[in-house]
Amino acid sequence: MVDAIYADSSQQARAMITGQVHRFGSVMQTGDDVVTYSPEERLYHIGSVTGGCIIEDTTGDDEHDSRYSRPVIWRTVASRDKLADTSKNSLGTIATLSQIGDDVFADLTAAAGTSDDSPSAPAQAADNETTDDDETRRITANKGIEKIKDRIVALSWEDMESLVAGLLRAMGYRTTLTSKGGDQGRDVIASPDGLGLTSPRIIVEVKHRGNPMGAPAVHSFIGGLHDSDKGLYVSTGGFTKEALYEAERARVPVTLLNLDQFARVFVDNYETTDLETSALLPLTRIYWPA
Repeated sequence: MVDAIYADSSQQARAMITGQVHRFGSVMQTGDDVVTYSPEERLYHIGSVTGGCIIEDTTGDDEHDSRYSRPVIWRTVASRDKLADTSKNSLGTIATLSQIGDDVFADLTAAAGTSDDSPSAPAQAADNETTDDDETRRITANKGIEKIKDRIVALSWEDMESLVAGLLRAMGYRTTLTSKGGDQGRDVIASPDGLGLTSPRIIVEVKHRGNPMGAPAVHSFIGGLHDSDKGLYVSTGGFTKEALYEAERARVPVTLLNLDQFARVFVDNYETTDLETSALLPLTRIYWPA
């Protein structure tokens, strides 16, 4: 059936599709452990499969446009920052649906602080697991982003502020870092002329911590902006839903960037960063066959 539906795909791609569908529908069993990653939160969610494969109602006209699900109870979460480097590397290479090794799952369990009587860890993936070039490219790109985020998390708060200022310079602005203490929510000021006399003037707040910023913090930041200002709030710990809503209804344009978003914007603009900025977070370009 896969050969017929995906006749234009390579044999390798069809093998990958077949393997993942078979694993999702038949290999996974009730009681098995499952892990999924939230890049915005840098959290691995750990749960257990509680039932069989279920076909979902679809609205598409294509007879092959079906969706399937497995019911899961999510028990706990593990922070990527608490994992060993070997686990980070292993989890960064997995395909859309893959098995993980006992040692990696044990590391996840320890990072989550769960007890030893949790369901048994999944078996190690087979060495010959098949992926096609598109899947491999996607995996490689996502693994790179996660490793970049690991480096950003390890920066000091002073270096993080400098990195944000460097990103804005790479985007064509001139920046000024404010003096420490009593900055009133202004860590960086960016503008075309560097003096804040030419629009747009961008007021930047940078929070480099593990916890998400809430609505009160974002509300206070917005309150300090002039009507002609643009606001940029960077929080490596992310934002609560209430904080996102606070920014959406602000009287002036305000952009919130969590760690994942900041890393991707930084990568997009890395080629135009200055030496000071690239020294804080050096990256290497990787070429892939077209």
